[in-house]
Amino acid sequence: MTTTTHTIKTPVFSQTRIRLIIIAILALYPLIGMGIDLIAPSLPAIGEDLHTSTIFSKNMITLYLLGVMSGTVLMGFISDAIGRRNLILYGLCIFIIGSILPPLLNIPFILLICRFIQGFGIAMFAVISRATLSDILSTEKLMHTATFMATMWGIGPIIGPLIGGYLQVYFNWQACFYFYTAMGIAGLLAAVLIIPETHFHRQPLHYPQLKINFISMLTHRSFIGCAIMMGISYSLIIVFNTLGPFIYQNILNYSASGFGKIAFYMGITFLIGTFPCRKLLKIMTPDKLIFYALILFTFTATISLIFALIETDHTQNIFISSLLMFFCCAILYPTAMAKGLSLSRHLAGTGAAILTLFNMSLTSLCAFLMSMINANISTIIFIYFGLMIIASGVYYFMLRGDEKI
Repeated sequence: MTTTTHTIKTPVFSQTRIRLIIIAILALYPLIGMGIDLIAPSLPAIGEDLHTSTIFSKNMITLYLLGVMSGTVLMGFISDAIGRRNLILYGLCIFIIGSILPPLLNIPFILLICRFIQGFGIAMFAVISRATLSDILSTEKLMHTATFMATMWGIGPIIGPLIGGYLQVYFNWQACFYFYTAMGIAGLLAAVLIIPETHFHRQPLHYPQLKINFISMLTHRSFIGCAIMMGISYSLIIVFNTLGPFIYQNILNYSASGFGKIAFYMGITFLIGTFPCRKLLKIMTPDKLIFYALILFTFTATISLIFALIETDHTQNIFISSLLMFFCCAILYPTAMAKGLSLSRHLAGTGAAILTLFNMSLTSLCAFLMSMINANISTIIFIYFGLMIIASGVYYFMLRGDEKI
């Protein structure tokens, strides 16, 4: 591939204003992490309350991810042409609408549609906020901030299941959607007051140019490798969040709040994993850090598979292996995202869109496949092992070495 040099002109804001923008965006990131995790403890109860199947409940995750994927496809390209701020505000408004309707209507079909709407709205914020940071930060600061983004995102899976479990126990599943609504309104107010327009060197929305930009990134081996690695690592969390509620509540007889505590430990592990990730990125390249994380991933998946084959009681195995999978994700996901964003700074919206598109496409496919699987304890271990093999192949064939777009 021919190497092209792009000069990135960073908008001029004071350091104080930049810090406020970063804080506002990071403060909203737990909402992204809670899009799935807050509702996870309520999935069995939703099926019972609305008299639907377990497949319906699981597809609430699939539809949410499809909404994220759809919003991603459109918004990254559009934001490069018309700017960032208004799209962030529109996205949060859409998320609020998708959150308030389900508890008011209690109709299964509307619930699925609203989960899609929620995903679409939050995708607008997620993709465009990443592009906003690419607009105002240098490559080095962007790499560093990406790990903070993962940390703040990780707070969602920590507090989401815990809050969702107690909301389910004391108020039923509708309370989760009222919580989403309140979070969306708070985020919208913060965005209105703090986040300015940051994109002034706009790309016209001309199909030939869009096609050139799209193809240049789709044919970039390392960039697409980063996108796929993000999808695989996030799928580790999707597997647990889709199958975990049914394994722990229906097979192991945990309550919704009991599963919320289990998911809380998973989230804590993810958050802990982001701290060494941030430190290690200062002393080694993203490629090397991904390599070491894959060694841990391979060791954990292999040992867990061996125990799954020789033991009959898998309770401790699923808990410990899932903890370590969340830790691996905490390193793989932000490192791949940081590298992908740094490779596409000259087309930040398009780059963020393609990264999220591949990520959400893979996780949506994973969630759909999980919805078709009869949840049991040993199955989740085999799935972890399969994802490990795919991740190792992506690193070997796509991420070794480096190249520039």
